[in-house]
Amino acid sequence: MKKMLFLSLFALTAITACKKDSLGTKPVITFKSYSSAPISSSYGLDITFGVKDGDGDIENSFNFAAIYDTQPTDTAFESRPMPGLDAHKGANLTAEVVLHLVGTDFPQTGANPIPKDSVHYLVYIVDDANNHSDTIVTPKVEVQYQ
Repeated sequence: MKKMLFLSLFALTAITACKKDSLGTKPVITFKSYSSAPISSSYGLDITFGVKDGDGDIENSFNFAAIYDTQPTDTAFESRPMPGLDAHKGANLTAEVVLHLVGTDFPQTGANPIPKDSVHYLVYIVDDANNHSDTIVTPKVEVQYQ
């Protein structure tokens, strides 16, 4: 009897463990890395993200908002186009996307400029079917103004 119970539980576990992963149509974005830390505002920054989409139509927009410690109020999202990935439409897509920021993306305003600040980003993506990913928050990184 114990042997039958054990074999039944083992078979049930094996069947559920082998279930095919289903991404669905909602895109998924994850933070991977910063190109440097701390950031030198004059050189810019590359931020690498992992993206996944169940139907591969992830070419709409990449949206991000920079939140600085010195100005922690809500910031409007900026939108950048996603790279063209037509070959993957209709299929599961797993890729890396690099957001390239230049010196002008790090505003230093005010009468008394500060030498450094910290920033983190809120990021989400939208696919061609207007499905939105969850909004993720990147880790804080130091920005040095020169």
